Amino acid sequence: MNKLCIVIPMKSPSRSKQRLASCLLDQERETLAVGLFTNTLAFFHYHFPELPILVVSESEYVLKLAENYGALTLFDSGVDGLNGALTSATNWIMNAGFTRQLIIPSDIALLERSEINTLLRAANVNQVVIARAKDGGTNALLLSPPNVIPFSYGQDSANLHEQKAKDKDCACSMLHLENFSLDIDNQRDLYQAAKYQPHRYRHWVNNTPAMLTDAQPEKARLYA
Repeated sequence: MNKLCIVIPMKSPSRSKQRLASCLLDQERETLAVGLFTNTLAFFHYHFPELPILVVSESEYVLKLAENYGALTLFDSGVDGLNGALTSATNWIMNAGFTRQLIIPSDIALLERSEINTLLRAANVNQVVIARAKDGGTNALLLSPPNVIPFSYGQDSANLHEQKAKDKDCACSMLHLENFSLDIDNQRDLYQAAKYQPHRYRHWVNNTPAMLTDAQPEKARLYA
């Protein structure tokens, strides 16, 4: 029987969103990072309550927030970076009996249930499923088994993960999901997110209201 665990890595809020330092104060960056993280937890708690969640972080504050949403937690010092933290998480979930993992960043701006279902369906016929970020990164990675390939998060990681799957002769699918491709790394990402969810992101771009004039009608959101 396939047992899937959602894995969400999360930095300490004080170290998050460094690329936004030019446009947001330290406290604003921390608040944004925590808001994106809790929104991700709320989304999965509401829409996929049957799927266990493991949050891996160096921050006791982050782990406590995760517990409030019923998530499992794993402390990792962060010394070995994201790839090291996810390797630790992989060992943990395999020891716990999980046979698949779906790694989700904590900062996806626009989460859609249909896109998660697309990922899950692709995993029925692929050992490795990748949702490519707009910048070539990996915004979702579904692995069966959890350690089927080593992690290569960083620049151009989507292609690197795909190549590692090919090297191991694993069935692999690279998905281009419109909303899932948008994480928030820079000011332009904030503008884009605010066009679709002005109630959530207007605060972060309130000094440039012209960017919001072509905002599309907001889609229904049932999570926090």
